[in-house]
Amino acid sequence: MIKLTIDARMAFSSGIGTCIRQLVPYLNQPPFRVTLLVDKLNQDWCKDIELIHFSAPIYSIQEQLAFPLKIPRCDLFWSPHYNIPLLPIRARKRIVTIHDACHLALGQFLSWPERKYARFVMSRALHHSDAVITDSEFSKGELIRYLGAPQNRLHVIPVAVNHKQFSRIVDPFSRETVRKKYGLPEKFVLFVGNLKPHKNLGSLLNAFSKIESPQLGLAIVGKGKESRNSQKTADQKMVFFLGEVPNIDLPILYSLAEMLILPSFYEGFGLPPLEAMCCGCPTIVSQAASLPEVCGDASLYIDPEKPEDIRNAIANLASNPVLKTRLIQKGLERVKMFQWSQTARYYRNLFLHEVKGEKK
Repeated sequence: MIKLTIDARMAFSSGIGTCIRQLVPYLNQPPFRVTLLVDKLNQDWCKDIELIHFSAPIYSIQEQLAFPLKIPRCDLFWSPHYNIPLLPIRARKRIVTIHDACHLALGQFLSWPERKYARFVMSRALHHSDAVITDSEFSKGELIRYLGAPQNRLHVIPVAVNHKQFSRIVDPFSRETVRKKYGLPEKFVLFVGNLKPHKNLGSLLNAFSKIESPQLGLAIVGKGKESRNSQKTADQKMVFFLGEVPNIDLPILYSLAEMLILPSFYEGFGLPPLEAMCCGCPTIVSQAASLPEVCGDASLYIDPEKPEDIRNAIANLASNPVLKTRLIQKGLERVKMFQWSQTARYYRNLFLHEVKGEKK
């Protein structure tokens, strides 16, 4: 039996949390026996798994001091984020997933201490782990560009979509309930994501204000400072800030939307377009960063630097049913490439090879 310990304190953070919750059930199967570090002991998603209470805040001195005490003697320790233990631990091997280089590429949005911390710890994670995983070829290139190539191999393992959770919802009662719950119009464009500056929400609002379609709304799902700032400047009646929404509502919102738009300047991977594709929702995404790699030919692309490009793409897709149908069909095919069972298989194989001392 291989003893695998996982830092699962971020299990309910967007993106990283999805990765943890989806992979753990696959990883907790023979020959692996999983132990989780968690900030709360009562969690339904990880039943029948050994838990160790670890409430130290992420990125803190407390977590670094506590890691050697909390991590039990094990064959392998996996950090699903770059906040790795800096002191010696009782694991024979350690593997880290660095999902993207966002904290390096977008340092202008961080404070000086945050920038220094991110660069130092991410560099240690990249160069002092037995193996490193990232989500896309784009992120791999970015990590090497900012921190140099690691001695050990940097593995690209894409994340995936929960196809059981995300599928087109056609039930009229469910659709109408969610529409009324958020006060949404019959037709609306959907944005989903953490509302941070690199998501380019300002350009989206600017572009949307110039669309001559009074019946078309814009629904914005997500939380963050950018949401509050944008709400102050957005005076359009058809812009709806929904904040965070329950997981059960999200597939319905994708199914209701005329399209999803993600005009980001930077994405290490970008799950919302794939979730939308699963629900039969056509997508418009930025031609920047990892999005072309992830979305392939199943999305309509825009230049995130040009609000008029965003506006034209929304107007074009809203008025072109042939294009809309084509993107829906291509999207449904594209998402077949992103299955959690396949992602987990890559993770398990890598973990197994590392523990056995083999190079993959």
